[in-house]
Order: sequence, then C-alpha cells, then structure tokens
Amino acid sequence: MSACTAQKLTRYDSRNIVLSKANFIDSIAIDWKRGQVYVPLQINGESYRFLLDTGAGQSVVYDDMPIAGTTFVGRILAHDAVGRTDTVQVVQLPPLQLGGLTLRGCRATVQHRAVRRQNVDGIIGFDLVNSGLGMKIDVQNHCLILTDRRNFFDGEGGQELRYRLNYHVPYVEVLPLGRFREQVLFDTGSRQLFAMNKSSFDAAYSQYPISPDFTVEGRSVGRHAIGHSGTEARGEVAFLLLNGLRLGRQVFSGLHTLTTQGESHLGAALLRYGTVSFNPRRKRMFFRSYTAGDTCRVDNRQMEIAFVSDRGLPSVGLVWEGGEPYRRGFREGDIILEIDHKPVFSFAQFSAWGFEPGREYVFTVQDSQGRRHEIRWERLPRITK
Repeated sequence: MSACTAQKLTRYDSRNIVLSKANFIDSIAIDWKRGQVYVPLQINGESYRFLLDTGAGQSVVYDDMPIAGTTFVGRILAHDAVGRTDTVQVVQLPPLQLGGLTLRGCRATVQHRAVRRQNVDGIIGFDLVNSGLGMKIDVQNHCLILTDRRNFFDGEGGQELRYRLNYHVPYVEVLPLGRFREQVLFDTGSRQLFAMNKSSFDAAYSQYPISPDFTVEGRSVGRHAIGHSGTEARGEVAFLLLNGLRLGRQVFSGLHTLTTQGESHLGAALLRYGTVSFNPRRKRMFFRSYTAGDTCRVDNRQMEIAFVSDRGLPSVGLVWEGGEPYRRGFREGDIILEIDHKPVFSFAQFSAWGFEPGREYVFTVQDSQGRRHEIRWERLPRITK
C-alpha cells in the first residue's frame, strides 16, 4: 500500500503545516510491529495510532472512522501504489499532537480500506518531511526523531543518498541487477525490503540475462499488490533471489523478492538493517547500518502465496510453484469458502482471521471450474528462535 499523491484539483501544499515550536529536537516513541512503523497521536484529546508511510504524499484518514473537527477542503486525484487513480476528498485535520510537538494545518485524503485492521487509525505521510522537518526512523531503539535544525543528521555517517520528489514522495537510486540503475520509491507503507516493477525487470534482464547478482526462481501469472483503489492488474510475475541489491555502497544479499505491476520500491523492511534519516533542505536520505560493514545478509522467505479480493471474497491472487501452498493444492483463482468448515463470507473476514503459527487448518476452496475440494495447510509457519 502507499503513494497517495496528488495532481491539480486541490493543490498539494505542505507549507500549510504550522509547528508549535522552533529550534527543537523531539524524540517520539514508536511501535515497530509486523514490519511497519506506528506513531502515537493525540487529536481532540483522544489517542490515535497512525502508520508512518513515506510513500504517501499526504496523511490519510479513513471513511469508516471519521475524526471530529475535520474540515472539507476539496478533492484531489490520488495515485496509489499499484498505479490506480481515484478522485478523493481532502480534509484539514484538527491540531495533531505528536510527542511534544503540535502540528496545525495538516491535510489528509479520505480513503476507503478493504480491511479494517486493529489499532490502525490513519496514515502520517511524507508531508511531515516536505514541511521542512528533519526526520530519523530508528526501529532498533523504537524512536522517531524530528527536528527543525538544519543539517542535523548529516554528520551521523552511513550512506548519503540524493532523493528526488515525484508526486511529493522520495525516490532514490538502487542497482538491483548487475549495473542496471533505477530510481525507486522509498515506501514504508510496504513491508517488503524491495519489489521490482515487471517492466523494469524485463529491461534489466534483457541487458543482464546471466549474472551472479540474481537468480530467477520461477515465473507465474497472477497479482499480489493491493493499493487504496484496488488490486494490481493480473500479469506475469518473476520470483527472484537477489544477491547484490545496492543502495549506495550498501549491498543486500540473499534477498528473496518478486516483481509487481506497481512501482519498484524499497519498503519498511529496510529499517530492520539500519536507521533512515531525511534532510529535506538538501534532499538527502541517509541509511546507516546497525552493524559494521557495507553488506547485509537478508535470507528472508520467498512469498509463496498471496490472497486478494475477488468480488469481495478471498481469492488466491498468486501462488509460487516452488512453495508449500502449491504442493498442497492451492492454485491461482481459488476462492476460499470455509476454514475448518466455518464459512468465510468476505475478504475482510479472511484478513482478520486469527490464524495461529504452526497450526494446520482445513481450507475449503472452489477452483476456477467451480469444483470444491479441501486443502490442509499451516497458514503461518511455526515460530522458531
């Protein structure tokens, strides 16, 4: 999910944001959970929990959870992470208290969400940085540091990367395959470390079909990425093992990933390996590894199966032929009808199902030919130390 951005209907303008103090450094406790960053906010004296999403140009609130005191501003053309666009409302929020800082004049788009996840009330976007604030995300120490002091983070070392803004969100250069260079979105709204646009992969693969930097582990047809306005288009997906993803001098090896119809992006999993800071005045992003050296070994699991909404029902959007779900019998297009013989009525219900790690479930599915059958499968792998 991410990149809620703007074209002219109502103007995007982060200069509307007014800070309650000057010449400050503020450290805010954050929650790093399920591979994403959440920040605590106070609005109208009430506590909220917002996702920190650098891929969102503006903050986001949801139509199923209105916040008292918002003021309608107009409409804006929103562009989501899978390339879909929609015209949505823009509202001005009441004053937001973030740590010891109060922000006035913050605007947010009003979005619909397919799944209402517990304790996620909205999104803080990159307009926080575009307003002029330096920002450092440190999930190892569970803190977000904000400051209005110029160049405050520049002397901390690590990889200094120039970023450019496109639709008001940050893009940095990476080398994913061989010497192929690409500007990619840094998007903490995505849990993945890296995903590559399929057209970009095809262009890189045509230049470097054989390289020690990557392995194609398989190909399939389907869809897996979900944005605010829907699911990505169906298409060919390549399953990859990258051994030389380069971000500046930093190299990430042993990285399993896959292609997408949406934009190539670095996601929140980058924060597992180091801090990320922004200097908005110089348009610089700094990555500082938690460990010595310029190589990070990832060794993550390949995505084996992805579920999407098909007319409101949970469906297998993508399945990797090299994975356990495929061996168990799941195929693209299967609709999940029951779990342990209990009916599943909606994608939202399926997404909120309380699956237990290591427990085997009985899935009743209906395939694309209308045939029903049962599959036994551990939805979540057993947690090991």
